[in-house]
Amino acid sequence: MPTQSHKPPRPIALRGSSLAGKAYWAMVQRVALTAACIDLGYIGLFLWLGSVPLALVNLGSIALYLGAYALIQRRRNVPGLVLIWAEVIGHSALGSLLIGWDSGFHYYLLLFVPAIVIANAGRYAAPIVLALLSYYIGLRVLCDYIGPLDPLPGNGMQLVNWIHICIAFALSAALAAFYRRTILIAERRLLRLATLDGLTGLFNRSHFQEQASTALDKCARQGSPVALWLCDVDHFKRVNDTHGHAVGDKVLQAVARTMAEHLREDDLLARWGGEEFLALLPYTDAATARQVAERIRQAVQDSSLDMGKDEQSLRVTLSFGVTLVQDAQDLKAATARADQALYASKRAGRNCVSVDLG
Repeated sequence: MPTQSHKPPRPIALRGSSLAGKAYWAMVQRVALTAACIDLGYIGLFLWLGSVPLALVNLGSIALYLGAYALIQRRRNVPGLVLIWAEVIGHSALGSLLIGWDSGFHYYLLLFVPAIVIANAGRYAAPIVLALLSYYIGLRVLCDYIGPLDPLPGNGMQLVNWIHICIAFALSAALAAFYRRTILIAERRLLRLATLDGLTGLFNRSHFQEQASTALDKCARQGSPVALWLCDVDHFKRVNDTHGHAVGDKVLQAVARTMAEHLREDDLLARWGGEEFLALLPYTDAATARQVAERIRQAVQDSSLDMGKDEQSLRVTLSFGVTLVQDAQDLKAATARADQALYASKRAGRNCVSVDLG
């Protein structure tokens, strides 16, 4: 039977929240640098438009954003976020008061709404959003009351408004892309947790049974044979007792990799429990399944696990039980037959393959 390289995924680290947090703060740092670059361009724009006060405001904004970036880089996240909040709130107020509400400085306040909702628990998000709304309305009323303090000449305000619209759209799209990517990463991580064994990266028992039912139904319609084998690591308890569970985990990972490398893409391989592994081989008769099991048994026997400095390498062996499966309804009984064949291999001295066709 031809084989293809089929390496299992890496073991899953259960650190979803920390990974999401790192991605969030990395995004905040990028936003701070991007905003500093935008403000650098604004300095030239407002000097060209004749508004020295706004040019100075943007100079101060650059200092705040760079300070926030430096703080977050040093993992002082809360002070860094406070600086960003202070910059946006202060900048939107000063810009709106100096050249008018229609300049569009207030658009940047709206970008905080999705960030507030996503970054805070429900009981905190609503009060913060309401506070931001109150500030937004108050700023609008104040701008209408006192009017622009330093209006731009000609069509300057319309130009600034269009620039703000474009930047606000671009930032909204970038933030939406970040949140979408975060959700997709979380979905993939949850899917892996639900379907894969965390140590070996192989299918877990429940997902194997789901996939096996589909494969068995397909082969039954086509009248194709399906083989099943169950194996376990010989004297695995002795490995754990002698070398420790960390070494035992490495043994299981190494065995899983060797098995996966000798199976096809259509074959299903799962960690069945403890040191046991179960494989379903569609379109495979018992003789061929036995040959595959023999190749894997020999490969594991010939390999060794590096135990580190000043220690001998560790060698392990596998015992196999092979049978055939008729259909999805026969899967449970076939697993029991493979288990009986596995025990026959144990009684025969281990490190061998036995077949039980029922």
